[in-house]
Amino acid sequence: MTVAYLAPALRLKSWLSNGTPNAFGTVATYQAGTVIPVATFTDSTATQQNPNPIQLNQRGEASVWQLPNVAYKYVEADQFGNQIDTTDQVVNSQLVTYYGIDTGFPNNYVLTAATPYTTYQNGELVYFVPASTNTGPSTVNINNLGPIPIVTINGLPLTAGQITAGIMTQLIYFNGSFQLLSIGNVFGVSVGTFGAEIPLASAATTDLGTTPNHNLAITGTTTITSFGSNAQLSAPIYIVRFTASLTLTNSATLQLPGNANIVTQPQDSLLAEYQGSGTWRVLAYFASSSSSNNAKIKPSDTVITSSATLTPDPDLQSNQLAIGRYSYELMLIFDSVAAGAGFKFQNQGTAIDSRGISPVIETGWVNGTADGPKQSTFYSAPITYATVGTGADSNQVIYKGSLLVSTPGTFGVSWAQNSSTASATTLRAGSYLIMNLLNTGTTSGVTTRIYQTPGTFVETVPSGFTTLTIECWGASGGGGARFISGGFISGGGGGGSGAYTRSTYSVLGLGGDTLNFVVGPAGVAAFSAGGPSSVSSGTLAITTMTSGGGGLGGNAPSLGTGGSGALGGTATGGNVVNTNGNMGSPGNSNAQGGQGGAGAFGIPGIFDAGNSGGSGAGNFLINLNGGVGICVFSYS
Repeated sequence: MTVAYLAPALRLKSWLSNGTPNAFGTVATYQAGTVIPVATFTDSTATQQNPNPIQLNQRGEASVWQLPNVAYKYVEADQFGNQIDTTDQVVNSQLVTYYGIDTGFPNNYVLTAATPYTTYQNGELVYFVPASTNTGPSTVNINNLGPIPIVTINGLPLTAGQITAGIMTQLIYFNGSFQLLSIGNVFGVSVGTFGAEIPLASAATTDLGTTPNHNLAITGTTTITSFGSNAQLSAPIYIVRFTASLTLTNSATLQLPGNANIVTQPQDSLLAEYQGSGTWRVLAYFASSSSSNNAKIKPSDTVITSSATLTPDPDLQSNQLAIGRYSYELMLIFDSVAAGAGFKFQNQGTAIDSRGISPVIETGWVNGTADGPKQSTFYSAPITYATVGTGADSNQVIYKGSLLVSTPGTFGVSWAQNSSTASATTLRAGSYLIMNLLNTGTTSGVTTRIYQTPGTFVETVPSGFTTLTIECWGASGGGGARFISGGFISGGGGGGSGAYTRSTYSVLGLGGDTLNFVVGPAGVAAFSAGGPSSVSSGTLAITTMTSGGGGLGGNAPSLGTGGSGALGGTATGGNVVNTNGNMGSPGNSNAQGGQGGAGAFGIPGIFDAGNSGGSGAGNFLINLNGGVGICVFSYS
């Protein structure tokens, strides 16, 4: 089906009040709301200006083309100079503009429009080619109107790599910021595009976000304490495989299952989520068959003579065990030339069973006859046989039990003669040790309490948890008021966001202890800053955490002067993170319809995110209140 559109008016037409054409009249053009002349043109090339005022023909017509994105005032007069009409605020918006290659530097993009450009409008689309890839939060400055934040479609600051040098980038203006509609990277930023696996060398900070793909093979054996801070919140999921054994160090910024270190084995893998500010949570850890199911079978005999000192058997040692619950089955086939030499064995692996030497029943069988029960002796003392059979393969022991591993390490059989003698004692080929991982971790879940009601409160630590993570945000400030005179406006400044602190403490055995905390009240528009939030000692002693509130956006003092953006709050006392709040944007100083400054973005944390500052009042918006403070207590 063919689609047609209504043709536009081809010429400007002026009429007298009696309905006849304004023959030989004039039309003068000015900047909207002023008497400052502004040019129009004879055609769309804008190469030849009309006279100002414009002389109309005998039909009251003229060819008039105006600049895009510029507000005009048209004043019509008859041929005798009598004013007959005035039309103000005439704008021909050009909402889609290509600006070529920017001339700024990373995170600060500078564009110059080929046509005049004096104000930002909601819905305006901007296309440009960035000269550099962003490394964090970014701004764009068009025609020297001042830097405007570039944010994601959900209003968050950009993270590294979301704008890529040389890749066409699309922005749309909305309420004080430009939202990024296009993503420069091909891999990892759209659902399902993890990309092909690529290698990344292990280091103390193994920064996953420095690679374009989200499918990585970690090489090397260097201990890892961080996954870095260059990943993107818009695509936070990474698949990671390990090619060698190394240690992953658990911390508040690298949160591992079981809240404990993990020693990887070749071909182990994990699924990790980036949560901002350098913080990662490992959602799942997948042990390879070599680490989750240990099957060790002796390929040949081992002989000991003249020694009652327990010695690790070369074949019956497990792979590295992570925190978790394991079952095991041990079968030993042994004999001795002299029955009196006997036999003894014990687990002397490095893994620590959290049950220690408490009475745990383990049961064994010797040649089909029950041998037990044994009270934790496989952990704390040798299991001994003073006299053993002397025929080949004359003794068979099957021993079963479980481990609750609290410290990663190995599980393994050490054995010796019960009494030292020169007669050979042999552990035969075919003996085996089988270990199965039942489940990872030693905790019973996570309990998170989030408080967002202003006031002073007491937090009581629940029983049964080992680690407490505290997050604290100050309240954000209100937006500043605008200045209005004669219909002219200067915008108020945006409020600052509250500071952010985070601490981690051990609460093992401290159920019932208390902490005192304050949730700061929200800043009131044109009236108050955000209140501070804090967490301090009750019966549980901690370093006092204080997250200052964001400042109040400045009121516009006069025409032509916008209100100042407010400072963010100050952070102290966190033993993991102390981050000051962000600063609000200043109000627009354009006295002919100034916009209010945007409130500062809140700071993202692990379990919540701080509130943004209130926006300043402008041409169309009233100034807004800030957001309340937040306190979070998460137990694991």
